[in-house]
Amino acid sequence: MKRRVLSVMAAAVMTAVILAGCGSGKADGTVSETQAVSKSEETKSEEDTQKEEAKEAAETAMEAVSNAASDAKGEFEIALLPTDMSATFAAWLAQELQIAVKEYPNMTLTILDSKNTLSTQLANLENCVTQGYDYIILHPLEPDAEAELVDQYIQDGTPILMVNQSDGGSQYASNVDCDPIEQGSIVAKVAAEKIPQNGKVVILLGPSGNSHSIGRREGFQKILFDARPDIEILDEQIGDWEKSKGMNFMEDWLQAYDQIDAAVSMNDAMALGAWEAANDAKRAENMTFYGVDGLADAVLSIKDGGLTATCVQNAKVMAETTFGIIDKVLAGEEEFEKTLIEGQLIDENNVDEWIKIHTDNGQIK
Repeated sequence: MKRRVLSVMAAAVMTAVILAGCGSGKADGTVSETQAVSKSEETKSEEDTQKEEAKEAAETAMEAVSNAASDAKGEFEIALLPTDMSATFAAWLAQELQIAVKEYPNMTLTILDSKNTLSTQLANLENCVTQGYDYIILHPLEPDAEAELVDQYIQDGTPILMVNQSDGGSQYASNVDCDPIEQGSIVAKVAAEKIPQNGKVVILLGPSGNSHSIGRREGFQKILFDARPDIEILDEQIGDWEKSKGMNFMEDWLQAYDQIDAAVSMNDAMALGAWEAANDAKRAENMTFYGVDGLADAVLSIKDGGLTATCVQNAKVMAETTFGIIDKVLAGEEEFEKTLIEGQLIDENNVDEWIKIHTDNGQIK
């Protein structure tokens, strides 16, 4: 927890107690018997007032110390550094983390957006360490580039958990992630059944070097392309997880190729962009579209006959697991923990269930 300095208040208590003791002393000097009675009564009244004031001052100071000590003991300050709050999944994950922290009344959560800029994320990370946050949740933009620095901060005393990305090889960071190869494989099984013989496909990739994009692409390769050598890959491009880029690439592909049977995307946003471009060109009905994330927009699209299938990486489960780990680390029960969340297929068979889930969590209004 951020440290509270109690010494000043403790000193106030001591001062108040000393004042209380001083107020009980006897009056000096010699007076006549009649004067002594009157003076004694006056002195007694003054002494009583001083004692009462000193007692009240001591009680006030003690209450302040007690409150400060309670605050110091009862509250941990957690920082969340998401990749980009304008990105749909990052926003969903942040929302679920804000919900999950409510189960831990001794924790508060502060969000510092990285705005999809590594230098901003690294600056925020350094500031959180300097300011004494008790725990940092890092949604890393480039885990491989950040892992060494993360380990250094952990060794210096600030525990960190990397969420929704690999740990980049970090030895000491906790990690909550999904298996991207599994995610790609889950959707690839559906694609292998639905893409026609000698089908032609286009592929949309995430950012260069991104572990999730690489893993999902590997899953599609093993389950779809290796199993179906008849399928031709027309082109694959880096869309950086962005819907607009998915749309732009599909517009170009529609101009270049007379036949496109499927768009295989490493996330939902790019798949949705590709579908919109194909739909505008009146060619979507002859194609199938595949994504990963399980976003609210994706499940609505599946319901409406747009996207064909996606694999959810469940932000709710990620968030609950994250705070479960944080609670154990702050309680001293373990130093760190690494775990993977299972993926789940969403298609026409269970889309209603996920529409309800996203309605309940506020993603669908």
